[in-house]
Amino acid sequence: MRKDPFVAFLGLLAFGGVAILAYFSDVAFTDNSSKTLTLGRRLDVPVNVDPVNREDQIEDNHSALVDSQKQSSKDCIPKKHFVWIKVHKAGSQTTTPLFERFAFNNHLKVLLGAHRGPTISWPLPPREGDYFQTKDGGLFDALYSHSRYNKTWLEAHFPDDTAYLAIVKEPFTHFKSCLHYYAIPRRIKIKSKTEKNPVKIFLKDPWKYKTEAMSQGIRWDKTRNAQLFDLGFPMEKSDDMEWTEKYIAQLDRDFLLVIILEYHDESLILLKRLMCWELYDILLGAENRNSRPYSYKYYKPTPEEEETYRKYAAAEYAMYQRFNQSLWEKISQQSPDFFQEVDNYRKVTTQVREFCQGGKRRN
Repeated sequence: MRKDPFVAFLGLLAFGGVAILAYFSDVAFTDNSSKTLTLGRRLDVPVNVDPVNREDQIEDNHSALVDSQKQSSKDCIPKKHFVWIKVHKAGSQTTTPLFERFAFNNHLKVLLGAHRGPTISWPLPPREGDYFQTKDGGLFDALYSHSRYNKTWLEAHFPDDTAYLAIVKEPFTHFKSCLHYYAIPRRIKIKSKTEKNPVKIFLKDPWKYKTEAMSQGIRWDKTRNAQLFDLGFPMEKSDDMEWTEKYIAQLDRDFLLVIILEYHDESLILLKRLMCWELYDILLGAENRNSRPYSYKYYKPTPEEEETYRKYAAAEYAMYQRFNQSLWEKISQQSPDFFQEVDNYRKVTTQVREFCQGGKRRN
C-alpha cells in the first residue's frame, strides 16, 4: 500500500525539525586534536576538559566545530549522484533510509525495481522491464535498492561523477546472520545428537555441507564469501587468492567509501564529509531496523573454529581487511575535529531517537 505523499512530507518535515533542534542543543565535545589516528581499530577519544572552565570550553569547542563545518561547506559541493550497494545481512537495511531521504529531498531520479519490491535484479544485472525508466529516458541519479554490483552496467546508466558506496560487516558475524536468516541448518539438514549449536556442527567440516547453489546460471553461496559476491565477485574465483586480491583492490578504487558496520558512526561521518552532505542527511531514526534474536547470535568461535572459517571464506576476510584498512586511512586524512564530530553525531542521534520514540526531552 502506497503512502500518501503529503503524509510522507509531514514525516520528513517533523524529522528535520527535530534534527535541527537537536543539532543546536547544548552538546559537549571532546578535544582530540593531538590524537594520533591508528589504522584498523576503533579509537577512544580522551576527554581533556578542565572541570573549572568546563562550560566555557564546551562552548568554545562547539563554536569552533560549527565554524569549521561552515567553512568546509562553502568549498564543498554536495554529491547528488550515488549508487548504494545494499550488501545482504550487513546492516544495509538500517543505513538505507538516509539515502532514501536524501534522494527524496533533492528530487533525484532513482532507479527503482518494477516487480521485486526492494530488489531490482539479483544476481544478474537488471534487464529492460526489471526497472522503471526515467521520464526522459536518460541516466539515473541514485540507486538504493538491492542490486548486485556490476560495474559495466552501472556505468552505462549513471553519470561519470557517480559515487559508489557499500557496506560490509565482520565475516564471522555475517556468517552467523546468514546461517539463521536463510534457515541453512534446516535446508541442508545439519543435525547432531550431542550438539545443538549449528555453527559448531558446520565448522567441524564446512566443505562437507553443500550450501552452494545456482541462480539464473550464476553460482552463489550464502555461507562463503557472500558479501564479496554482492560486490560482483565470481564464486568460481574463491580459491584463487592472487586474482581475488586484485579484484578487491579494484573495488577499493571503484568505491568512494565502503562502510564498516562495526564502525558505523565513524563511517557515516566520513560519508558526510566525502559527499559534502549535512548532518541532517546522515541522521537515522532507528538504531537497527532488521535485527533478529537467535540462539547462537552471540556465540564466539574457538580459535580453531575461527581459523577453519578463515580458510573456508578467505576471500571474504581479505575483502574485510582491505576495506577496514581503507576506512581508517581515509579517516586519518581528515581534520583533527573528526572525532568531535563523531561524538556530536552520536549525541544528536540519541536525542532525535528519544524524541521520535516519545521519550522525555531534556530541558
